[in-house]
Amino acid sequence: MKTLLFAIIAVIGVSLGIGGTAHAYPQFQMSRDQTCWGCHVSPSGGGILNENGLNVAESISQFGTSPEFLNKLITTPDWLALGGDFRGAYGYLQTPEKSLDPIPMQAELYANARFKDFTLHVTAGARPPEYRNESATYFWSREHYLQWQTAAADGELFVRVGRFMPIFGLRFAEHPDYTRRYGGTALYTDTYGVAVEYVRDKYEVHVTGFIKDPIIDPVAHDNGGAAYAEYRVTDKLAIGAEGMFTKSDDDQKIRGGLTAKVLVAPTVLIQGEGQFVNQQIVGGGAPNQLVAYILGSWFVTDPVMVDVGLGHFDENIRIKNLDRDCVDLNIHWFTTSHIELIVTNRLEVIGQTKGGPTGAYSLLQLHYRL
Repeated sequence: MKTLLFAIIAVIGVSLGIGGTAHAYPQFQMSRDQTCWGCHVSPSGGGILNENGLNVAESISQFGTSPEFLNKLITTPDWLALGGDFRGAYGYLQTPEKSLDPIPMQAELYANARFKDFTLHVTAGARPPEYRNESATYFWSREHYLQWQTAAADGELFVRVGRFMPIFGLRFAEHPDYTRRYGGTALYTDTYGVAVEYVRDKYEVHVTGFIKDPIIDPVAHDNGGAAYAEYRVTDKLAIGAEGMFTKSDDDQKIRGGLTAKVLVAPTVLIQGEGQFVNQQIVGGGAPNQLVAYILGSWFVTDPVMVDVGLGHFDENIRIKNLDRDCVDLNIHWFTTSHIELIVTNRLEVIGQTKGGPTGAYSLLQLHYRL
């Protein structure tokens, strides 16, 4: 009935029989390293790259170049790491109005200051301003937190306090992916919280408690908690489980889901996530929802990665033709250690074309990492 969710369950089931040895992009996991932390300073991935991540950025790029901050034009002391990301896109949008538009996407700087076992992280940059609060919201700090880290039982234990995205699910970099957009970690839903995280090659566990942002009017007005655990069955297969509870003045949601990652070839990774969501609406109503996304990624050559994704979201499984489905095609070209060109495409239908107009986009995106 819900074919995409069944497909994800099938991927997980088939994956359990596969054995053997073997950026924020989880597409690099397993083929480049077993964990996101293997390439990033953050235990959940994203942001500043560590030494291994810098080596990967240089080795996969078409023209190489020094991968360090600003191509090594500025040298920082050992305790300080700097970085940043700039993204913009231009292309065709069908919403259903058809237009050609420029889209500013990201302009952020990162700083990590480490003193022994403690790290202070700050992400600051531009954001779309809030209505009637424009002067105070053109510039903000999306993330700022204090982290404590220590070695523990062949792994690393982290405790973070501050503002960051709750750690949940596959953590795709592309925010339109359904399990991000509808799956509890939508764009601009970073919030204040406390996270306890344990990461080792064989498995990782992340538990986060969070409150709605008391400083800026947030996208999500939720208090709650999230947990995500992932176990690497082999170096070609990982399975995960997730749960999240959120409560606001308007509703409460309980999410539960499964994830799977399968390295079917040295250059091909398939990832899937499926969630079941129960929403309790204040004043009446309790719709059940399904959210699912499958992404296949193929490194055609080291500098070229092709993603094909399938998404499904049903905001109330009892109402016919309310569900939506998408097909994504993204082509990444890592030209240098700092420059990436992406052609990103989507076709989206509602109720299998019976519930509303078809949407689409085709964009050329430029990504520059400082």
